[in-house]
Amino acid sequence: MYRLALTLALLAVTLYLGLAAGEQWLNPLHSSGQDSVILWQLRLPRLLTAFAVGGMLALAGAWFQVLLGNPLAEPYVLGVAGSASVGAVAALMWIPDATWAMSLGAFVGAWIGIIAVMFFARLGANRMLLAGVVLAAFWAALLALLLALLPEQGLFRAFSWMMGDLSASNLPIPLLLIAWIIALACGLLLARTLDILLLGERHAEALGVDVVRLRRQLLLLASAVTALAVTAAGTIGFVGLVIPHLMRLLFGSLHRAVLPASAIGGGALLVLADTAARTVIAPAELPVGILTAVLGVPVFLYLLLRRAP
Repeated sequence: MYRLALTLALLAVTLYLGLAAGEQWLNPLHSSGQDSVILWQLRLPRLLTAFAVGGMLALAGAWFQVLLGNPLAEPYVLGVAGSASVGAVAALMWIPDATWAMSLGAFVGAWIGIIAVMFFARLGANRMLLAGVVLAAFWAALLALLLALLPEQGLFRAFSWMMGDLSASNLPIPLLLIAWIIALACGLLLARTLDILLLGERHAEALGVDVVRLRRQLLLLASAVTALAVTAAGTIGFVGLVIPHLMRLLFGSLHRAVLPASAIGGGALLVLADTAARTVIAPAELPVGILTAVLGVPVFLYLLLRRAP
């Protein structure tokens, strides 16, 4: 219980910093005039977007790690980020002046990648992972071709989106928060089944779990959540890899504890990273994906050392 209380306390501190920090330090508890506009109309929407996206990425990472039986699995392992990037850059080529075009292209591209992987869901985790790796290589090659053909004025927008960009999300914040709640609720409904799946597919089948059906459900759920997160903020790495491992270390392996903690911890990490991204060299911004890597790599290496025999 104290660990959950500590997690919520850290979340509260992170949310406060996300509102207060920036080019100018503002007090969310006492604001008026222009400060109030900056806090509640600019910083708060971005903070909520970061929280929802980070939480969804962490949930998707936890699901993929169980689904594929691979501790190195993360939300983009099956190529969804690659196909989304292809869609975003293709849309930027065709509709360069519309701010919504990249988000729409990313969403369509992500679902093309999901449908491609779904064909291999019935073949088992190993073959599905192999198919995802091959498809990711294909999307990477296609993306390189599109970037080579992209006009020079569009390259900055494309690379900013590919490194993670929370400043230009076109998705409604209520939609993202509702998706976060639904994703967490679905995860909790599947929590006991996920615990059984950790024993191995043969043991799960012996205990009455329809593994093929569960695999398809998890793949669709995790991929859909990833597609929405990528559409909202571009490709942001390490959140979906590091946070589930950190929460298992703190709360144990039972998913009824790991999934809520991951949803909260992933959101807190991305809020913290985005706060740093727009503060460190203000008024300019760093790509948030760089900050998540800077924060995530040491944590992940620490976790490896903690689990070393």
